[in-house]
Amino acid sequence: MEEHRIRGVEPPEGVPAVNMPVLAPLLDRLIVTYGTMLFTAGMIVVLGVYLAFSGRYGVAVPAFLISFMTPVAVYFGYVLLVGCSPMRKLTRKPFRLVSGLDDAVIAGAWVSVPLDGRWFVVRLPAPLRAQLAAQRRLWVLGPFFLLPGVIVPRNGKFRDAPVKGSVPLTTQPVSPGRMLTLQRRLLASYYLLTAGIALVAAAFSIWVAIDFPDRHSVLVPDAQVLAALCLVATIGLVITAVVMTKPSPEPTWTELAVISGPASVNLVGMVTMQGRTVLPDGREVTVRAGGSDLSLAANIAATGRLWVLGVPMAGKTAKAGVPGHAVFGPVKFGR
Repeated sequence: MEEHRIRGVEPPEGVPAVNMPVLAPLLDRLIVTYGTMLFTAGMIVVLGVYLAFSGRYGVAVPAFLISFMTPVAVYFGYVLLVGCSPMRKLTRKPFRLVSGLDDAVIAGAWVSVPLDGRWFVVRLPAPLRAQLAAQRRLWVLGPFFLLPGVIVPRNGKFRDAPVKGSVPLTTQPVSPGRMLTLQRRLLASYYLLTAGIALVAAAFSIWVAIDFPDRHSVLVPDAQVLAALCLVATIGLVITAVVMTKPSPEPTWTELAVISGPASVNLVGMVTMQGRTVLPDGREVTVRAGGSDLSLAANIAATGRLWVLGVPMAGKTAKAGVPGHAVFGPVKFGR
């Protein structure tokens, strides 16, 4: 009974993937968003090349635009052409459940699963590796796969052999505290990456302020202000990352029943859920989920259960998740 109550949303077995909650609308929205980002970044790169050849804006400005927007264009182009668009075309077919994983092996972040005479190789961050080692199942559709409770498909590859140096993927139950610690450390790595980008942006801004030919242009002080803001952001992000790497204590889960409609996808591709719940003190309040983790709102809407870390309070934001799953995000309670 307990397992059924905390089970995260999963693809309906034998039913086309398009029937999975929010999957198709999410992919449609991301295709539009990523396409827009690809086009915008590409136009900025073209502008940077034009400015470089014109010679009127110095070297730093076009170098800034080209250096930053080229990776952005490549990233969104890759995600769009290799991820979202091909996955959307497959949603008329059902996901296939692969369970047991007795012969699965692991090498660092790479997990190799024997499937149909070949090896299905996937790369997983630490929280998802811990979930897979504990639950021993995933869902596969073509080269894409999902873990239970996770609604965002990830890419895998079929190979003739597992990753070199792989060892057996042993069953390892994961405690809520361990899962939360792994999730926080993953977020910390993202903060450090963002801090590095901010530091590079600060260096480019200083270069722009020094290199710009027209010393009376408003771009010079703007570049100086941007450099200062980027430096402050770098310091803040590094401090936050260091704090988040500390181990988390075992959390206390508070389970709440939620009455809501289906989860929805907004214009920026965020999955949201709005409903009502009753707090432990008997007070009925509204609740809204939607943030950094796209899977949280979908799980709440699909299961009618909300799991909060600690004791929820009216008018406050709390951290929520799905026990046993690498799903964590904020929820906001009304008054």
